[in-house]
Amino acid sequence: MSPRSVHRSLIMGTVTVHLPPELWDRIFDLLPFKDQLEKATVCRAWNDRVARWATLRLTCPTAARSEEHLSTIRHSLRKYRSFSAEAIRTDEDYQCFQKALEECERKFCVQRFRFWYVTGAIFERLMKEHYEWLRSARCIVVNLCEEERFPVHVLRDLTSLRELRLLNVSDTSVDWTSIEDRFEHITKLTVDAAWYFNDEALEQLVEAICRCRNLTELTLRSNDTTNLAKLAESLSKLEKLSLMGMHIRLAEDSLRFPYLKYLNFDIGSFVFDKPCLFVQAPLLQTLLIAKRTIPFVKFPESTRLWRLHLYGYSLSVAHPCFTTVKDLSLTTWEPANQEAVVEEIQLFPNVVYLSVKLKSKDCNIVVPDAAIFQHMTRLHLNNFVLSMEFFQNVARARMLEHLSLEECNFFLYSPDADDEVPLQLSHLSYFNIKRVSMPMTVEKFPIIGNEDQPPVVMVDKLRTHLWRSDRFNNVFSSRRD
Repeated sequence: MSPRSVHRSLIMGTVTVHLPPELWDRIFDLLPFKDQLEKATVCRAWNDRVARWATLRLTCPTAARSEEHLSTIRHSLRKYRSFSAEAIRTDEDYQCFQKALEECERKFCVQRFRFWYVTGAIFERLMKEHYEWLRSARCIVVNLCEEERFPVHVLRDLTSLRELRLLNVSDTSVDWTSIEDRFEHITKLTVDAAWYFNDEALEQLVEAICRCRNLTELTLRSNDTTNLAKLAESLSKLEKLSLMGMHIRLAEDSLRFPYLKYLNFDIGSFVFDKPCLFVQAPLLQTLLIAKRTIPFVKFPESTRLWRLHLYGYSLSVAHPCFTTVKDLSLTTWEPANQEAVVEEIQLFPNVVYLSVKLKSKDCNIVVPDAAIFQHMTRLHLNNFVLSMEFFQNVARARMLEHLSLEECNFFLYSPDADDEVPLQLSHLSYFNIKRVSMPMTVEKFPIIGNEDQPPVVMVDKLRTHLWRSDRFNNVFSSRRD
C-alpha cells in the first residue's frame, strides 16, 4: 500500500494499517493543513507527530484577520513548537497581533521563532514585551525589511539559543562585539549581509563569528571581501560551511577543517596569492563550487567526495576528486551544446545519481544519447529537447530506477501516435515529468509508468518560461492531487 493510498484512506477515516514511523511522517506531510488539524485530535501520538513540524503562523495584520487568528489559537488542541509572524512593519500591525501574541505566550512553549519582513524596531519591541516567552527559544529566524537598523543587543540574554538566522541585514553599523561573548552556545548560524561595498563591516562580522567556537554549521552571504584564514583557524568544529557571493582574499595555501562534511563555495570572485588552495577536509562528502573555481582547489587523497554540484560554463578538465563522486549535479550556463554536456558527464566515471540542468533562454539542445546514462540509477534532466527515441532507449536501461524530467520540450510527435500503444517504463520505481511543452494533451502522452507513481505529466502554459512556439497550443494543466 503506497503512502498516497494510505493518505486517501486517512482523509476518509478508513485507515487501519500499521506502518513504520517514517511512513506515517510522510503520510502526514501529504495531508492538507485542515485535515492535519482534524487528525491531530485522534490520539496523543498523532497530535505529537503533527505538532512536531507544525508552525503557528500569524499573517496579514488586519483587525478581521487578527480575530480569526485569536479564535483559532483559543480553540486549538495542538501543542505548537514553532511560531511564525509575518509582515509586521508598523505599530498598527503590531497592535493587530498583540492579543494573539499574548494568547500564544500563555498556551504554547515554542522553541522555534520566525519573524518575516519585520522592522528592527518591531523586533526589538517583540523581544522586550515577550522576553519570558522568547528566552527559551532554541532557534530564531529574522528577515528584516529593507534598510532597517538591526538591534543585535536584544539577543544577548538568550542563553538557550542554538540556531540563529539573520536575513537581509543591511545595517553596517551593527555592534557585533556587544554579543560575541554570549554566542559561544550557538551551533548553527546564518547571516545574510545585504550591504554592498563595505569590507570593514564584513570584517567586524567575521571577527564576531570567529568567537562562536562551537559552531557546527555556518552560512555567510555577502558581496564584500574577507579572508578565510580567520574562520578556518577559529571554527575547528564546523561540519557545514556555506560561503555565497563573497569575494575571497587568501594569502595562505592551506585551510584546515577537520570535521567538515559539507562545503558550499559559491563565491563571487577570489584572489589567491598561491598557485592553489589546499583544503584539508578529510571527512568532506558534499561540495558545491563553480566550474571556474575548482581547478584552483585541491584536496587530500584521503578525501572521498560523494556528492558534487558544479555550476557555470562548460568544464573540460578533470579533477582528482571526480573519481569518487557518486551523486553529481551539473548546471551549465550559455553557451552550451550537446557535445560539451557529454564531455562533462564523461569526466565522472563512477556517477550513479546524475542531474543535468541547462540555464538557457532557449530550449534547443537535444538530450544526449541514453547510452551515456546506462550506468545511472537516478537521472534528472532540465531544459532539454526530448524525443521518443530517448524514451525507447530508457526502456532498455534496466539499471535506471528514478527518472525526472523538468522544463523540457517534447518534439517528434507523429500524426499516427494516437493509434500506437503507449510505451511503458515499468522498471522505473519513480517517473515524473513536469512543466513540459508538448504538442499533445496529457491523456495522449505516449509514455506511462507504474500506476502507483505520482502523476506523470504536469503541464502549465502560464508557469513555464519554455512556452515558445504556437505549435504547442493543445495543452491543459494537470496538477497533483
